[in-house]
Amino acid sequence: MTTAENNSTDTPKKNYTALWIMIFLFGLPYLAAYYFYFNRDDMNLGAQTNYGTIINPVRQLEDTSLTLIDDSEFKLSSLRGKWIMFSVGSSDCKASCQDNLYKIRQIKTALAAEHKRVKKAFFLTDVKAIDSFNELLKDYRDMHVIIPSGSNYKDYLSPLSVDGKTIEDGIFVIDPLGNYMMSFPKDAEAKKILKDMERLLKISKIG
Repeated sequence: MTTAENNSTDTPKKNYTALWIMIFLFGLPYLAAYYFYFNRDDMNLGAQTNYGTIINPVRQLEDTSLTLIDDSEFKLSSLRGKWIMFSVGSSDCKASCQDNLYKIRQIKTALAAEHKRVKKAFFLTDVKAIDSFNELLKDYRDMHVIIPSGSNYKDYLSPLSVDGKTIEDGIFVIDPLGNYMMSFPKDAEAKKILKDMERLLKISKIG
């Protein structure tokens, strides 16, 4: 047998199977999160365990100039890169409205280390009791409160409606890319909303 034949016989073939298995196992969670997030329009989300209603396909609110309760100018795009939880209601904020303010605040707090990824907002449908609403805000100082401005304000909020249902006193979620992607009805349970938010933040590494 020649020297070349001996070298060929004695040198073991490299086996990359174990390496590829490790790469697959470590990379799978990230690939799954990426696929779920960017392909959710094509998935049968009705089979998921979401408490809230997934908006499929997602919608975007027009990035128009809005007015905050302190009369300063505001655009939703200024919060781009963060998750936004918000509600819609009258300035004459009754029990359901006040409950939503409280829920949104407590849910964000309960997210613990992830709370910095979430911003809070409230869209007022009128300004008839703006002074009393301002009093409420003393307990919600980091809430972005948008007031009606311009004749097209109602049309601006119309994409929030699901199956023609009223949007007042609902809770809604906009993702870090600016997509309106989940809604919760009036009197939604805070614990269940929290579970949905925890799931979203865990699945998505965006924002």
